[in-house]
Amino acid sequence: MSGRKGFAVLAVALLCLGAWAAVAVGSKKKSTTVVVNAGSVLNGQGNVKVTGSLNTATAWRGARSMRLFLTEQYAGILATIDSGTSSKGGTWKLQAKLSSPPRSGQFLQVKAKKLTVGKYVCKADLSGLIPIQ
Repeated sequence: MSGRKGFAVLAVALLCLGAWAAVAVGSKKKSTTVVVNAGSVLNGQGNVKVTGSLNTATAWRGARSMRLFLTEQYAGILATIDSGTSSKGGTWKLQAKLSSPPRSGQFLQVKAKKLTVGKYVCKADLSGLIPIQ
């Protein structure tokens, strides 16, 4: 009896694992693109302001968590300098005061974080490098 009981427990565990994997693989993924408005981002002495919108399914545009990063072209992210959320229409505005004047080779980047609603996953996206000028 002990062998049959162990086999039954193992079979149930494998069925549960298979069901979980099917749900994870079966989730519907939506892409996101961070769109940055053109123009100068340097606003006064060391103040930066970046605006833009999200290009994604309408249901996932609002209340997306957004981050503004100070980066170097080859070194990666130096610091998170602002965070916020997108509006219902998907527009966003992030701004910060830099601790020191920007050096050549420093850029800004904006990230829209991943959003999961039920079985739907709206992917995260990171903008390209934005020159500080």
